[in-house]
Amino acid sequence: MADNTHDNTDYTVTDKAKMTLDHAPAGLYLPGIDETTHKEAVRLCARDFLEHHVFFNDRGFHNHLNHHLLSVFSLGAPAKRLQEVFDQNKEILLPSHSPMDVDITTENFTEHFSNERCYPNYVSFFQRELDAAGDNWKAVACDYFFDPRVFPLGMSGIFHPFIQLGYGLEFESKTIVATALAQTCVHSSTFKTMFSEHVFADICTGKLEDDNHGLSLMQILDKMRQDPLSISMEFSAVPSSKVSITDAAERLAIKYSSLWSVPTTKEGISAKYHELLSVVALVYGSMTRPGYKLLLHFAVMHCVTSAYFLPIYFDCLPIERQAQILKAHCAVVLATFALHGSPELYITPEISSKDTHCTVSDLQNNVNNQWLDVFSGAIASNDMHVPKVVRTLWRGSLLYSFPSKLTFDNDYTLPPPVNWLYLARITVDTIDFSSFRDPQQQAKEGKRFWTFGMVGHDKFWDTYPKE
Repeated sequence: MADNTHDNTDYTVTDKAKMTLDHAPAGLYLPGIDETTHKEAVRLCARDFLEHHVFFNDRGFHNHLNHHLLSVFSLGAPAKRLQEVFDQNKEILLPSHSPMDVDITTENFTEHFSNERCYPNYVSFFQRELDAAGDNWKAVACDYFFDPRVFPLGMSGIFHPFIQLGYGLEFESKTIVATALAQTCVHSSTFKTMFSEHVFADICTGKLEDDNHGLSLMQILDKMRQDPLSISMEFSAVPSSKVSITDAAERLAIKYSSLWSVPTTKEGISAKYHELLSVVALVYGSMTRPGYKLLLHFAVMHCVTSAYFLPIYFDCLPIERQAQILKAHCAVVLATFALHGSPELYITPEISSKDTHCTVSDLQNNVNNQWLDVFSGAIASNDMHVPKVVRTLWRGSLLYSFPSKLTFDNDYTLPPPVNWLYLARITVDTIDFSSFRDPQQQAKEGKRFWTFGMVGHDKFWDTYPKE
């Protein structure tokens, strides 16, 4: 680490970083992906590892470079665009730094939690641990992530450590997984008690209602809006900065996530993931009150992009842990929902209209260009999150080509259908803000960015623009 001397012709960085992108998820079968783009993606991820710190400022904002790279790569970006993404991101990143004079071992690895100066030390530690595990390295990585001392950090920061580990597992890259575990260890904790061992155990065991399934997520969102604690929450332009609001949101998330049960069967996990992904997508696309400009919320967007990785975690975990990670994700989603005022959903006919299903084979054979057009827009976007959103929404479209095999009682309110293509298209068409230009100047130019704030509170809409 602390190696910042490479140019665009230096392929030795791949070996220096021990960088690989071995696995070929479904997305890597899309048109435009070939040996050249794969080689460039590996090289640029290696440079990011060698040259940049895990955060890009002193406020703990996360380095998104390999997220951005791998999302556009898997959507079919050409090599030139991959280089542009790298060059844009590197301008806002902090350089890597030398390790501290600390030897992190299995005995003391918890002693330097939340100390970002120890990030390179943690990377080295986890590289050794994963190398020593041989073919079992993914199981060892997940064991560390699920360690009850580590897990609260991994589920913090609007999912960023979780997302980073998801990329490493998806692309079977031990180097990226080591960075994810290191990022987790130097992260601060978002939640006070929700992921403490005893509270999370209560969430996972559940407090079921009158049947074996508990409440549906749509029913839970309704109950959260009506909860006196939610109704009494004060308004804040920056709710995450108010302890009274964050505490209330966490209490609501603990209470209501325990009412959503997840069966520990393959069919149960699949059905509940279907439900979670649909509800997250509906919340993402349905918070705009009638008569106002379309709103896409920054924090809820991270609930969407993180949900992409749940099936990738499932593939690496025994069934009990699959249920736990699904419950944990749901808990953070509900905390995010509560933090921003438990907004009403305004599900338009466009959002719940018939989706345009499009398989990988369709795209390869040029049968249906509608998703390819959206992919092109996402690849070209200079917002680092847009391609990640599009990738998740395409997963949703593919997933719903295969109906759930689990049946529910009639009073279990499942979400309405989702037009995944429509949500992907409005994301590409709406967010034209660049992550890499002066935000004030872009605001003057009328560029649209993600929305922040308590959209469930009436006061938010007093200053939000109408159509």
